[in-house]
Amino acid sequence: VNFCECRGCVRRPPHRAAPMATSVDGLVFLHVPKAGTSFSLSLFEYGCRYKSEVGLLHLMNDFRAGSHIEHVKAQCPGAFASLSGGHHPLLTEQAQRGHVVGMFRDPVERVASGLAHNFHDCEALQHHLGITCSANHADYSCASRAKNLTEATLMYANCVTGCMTRMLTGSACGRGEHGLSAPPAWKVGSSASSSSGSSISSSSSRDVPALAISRLRTAFQFVGDTGQWNRSVCIFCGLFSPRVQPYDYDRLFVNVRPSNNLGAVDKAKSILRTHKWHDAADQAVYHEVTAWLDKVEPRLQDNARYRECRAEWWKRRQRA
Repeated sequence: VNFCECRGCVRRPPHRAAPMATSVDGLVFLHVPKAGTSFSLSLFEYGCRYKSEVGLLHLMNDFRAGSHIEHVKAQCPGAFASLSGGHHPLLTEQAQRGHVVGMFRDPVERVASGLAHNFHDCEALQHHLGITCSANHADYSCASRAKNLTEATLMYANCVTGCMTRMLTGSACGRGEHGLSAPPAWKVGSSASSSSGSSISSSSSRDVPALAISRLRTAFQFVGDTGQWNRSVCIFCGLFSPRVQPYDYDRLFVNVRPSNNLGAVDKAKSILRTHKWHDAADQAVYHEVTAWLDKVEPRLQDNARYRECRAEWWKRRQRA
């Protein structure tokens, strides 16, 4: 099947049709590290009770801390099948049930952001380099203390190679100590043992990338791209009718957790590109996500919420 999209005419397998203007019980949020904590604002506006911006930010803070998650759940009755402030992989039963949503990110951008955020998901690298990172989430100074940033960047990239692919198939983002040197034991492009999202344990590790793509196509009702944030948020609003109160679109464009070490992010991206680092599995995931957005957005051109969101986005651009 050929789909002519804004990235050119390419041959892609069909996706399951996206839901239109719906309210869904029991959403599952796959929270990929460094791919958009701020998306929880969209989820809370979709499914929760709150009073004013202050109430919404209280929900966000409780969600991020994880210590008051029961309070968050009480404010969002029936909206989410599971809710936590951590980065938990997609379970087999969740994939089979569907109703999954998530944000994804260009692999180079995601890795650079994770490195700058104290080697996120690769604590083993801290030990290897003899660096103790602060437990304070606002302290992003750890990577700056590496004696050889090029070595640290490439080791970190190897440690978290395939992060999005693994999380889609039931494993943690980081690969642990062995990930500092050993490449993933899979071959991109191999056939998955099941197209319905079977457990990773029932297929060889070489089938993991294909299983990740299969789950994207069958389990998710929304996928977004951190690099196309406002566009993704507006598509989400168009697809999902709010359960409690109307969306306040302007709030959904805010990055509530920006990087505090953009210098390290830029240096890491430069190192990765100079050394031609490539994560084939996660790149395939990211390509699938951007193709989905290109396919779904034209269906929303007459959707009132999507159009209102785009109008607020345009106003924001004019104010900038």
